[in-house]
Amino acid sequence: PVSRIELLDEMSIRAFNQSVKNEELKPMDEKATLFFEFAGHSESSVMADLSAARAVCVDDFEGSNFVSATDETTRSKVWAARHRLYYSSIALRGGGDDDGNGATSQSTIVTDVCVPFSSFADIVSATAEDLRDMGVFGTVFGHCGDGNYHAILPLRSDDTEEYKDKVFKVIELMTERAISVGGSVTGEHGVGYGKKKFLEQMYGAAGVSLMQTIKTSIDPWCIMNPGKIVDVDLGLGAIK
Repeated sequence: PVSRIELLDEMSIRAFNQSVKNEELKPMDEKATLFFEFAGHSESSVMADLSAARAVCVDDFEGSNFVSATDETTRSKVWAARHRLYYSSIALRGGGDDDGNGATSQSTIVTDVCVPFSSFADIVSATAEDLRDMGVFGTVFGHCGDGNYHAILPLRSDDTEEYKDKVFKVIELMTERAISVGGSVTGEHGVGYGKKKFLEQMYGAAGVSLMQTIKTSIDPWCIMNPGKIVDVDLGLGAIK
């Protein structure tokens, strides 16, 4: 069976290519790319699954550059673009530059949503288009096996307020689209402060009210992560 399926968009591959310097790694065609990992009880079963995947990707959907490997060293090279995506994305916005204005891991936003399989490709493509249309740099990648996808959005210290507003607009559109197709505002990174405003769209006022009731019953003084996920009123004004 397939144990992992990862999707990287065109900008993710570009970030990887820019990070390849004097290494044994080869630049890749800058196209949206799928990465598979197969596992099985025998080599023959794994190779059968690999052959089936190749037929679907190449023959049915006209994919190109289908590469496979079984030894650990070559497999690591095949998966390198995915494994180093976070830091290569930061580097593409000046991470490590001498002027000190480049993006860092502390200034980089990583956000995610989760959508049904039937909407996955369209929603991921729409987010990549938002980034291009708004002139925002970001890389988009997803875990195709569970419908969860992410955007890595590095910020520089010299970014304008207008640019930052565009970044948060991308996140807003990404989240609203996920809700519109029956998805979730997050799959891994959580609701926190930033996405609690979307919960009523997902669960309705009654659903959020129930969450508030549960919150106050186990944390009556709101000392555990105050202001996250839901707002609660302690009689002294809402905790936000």
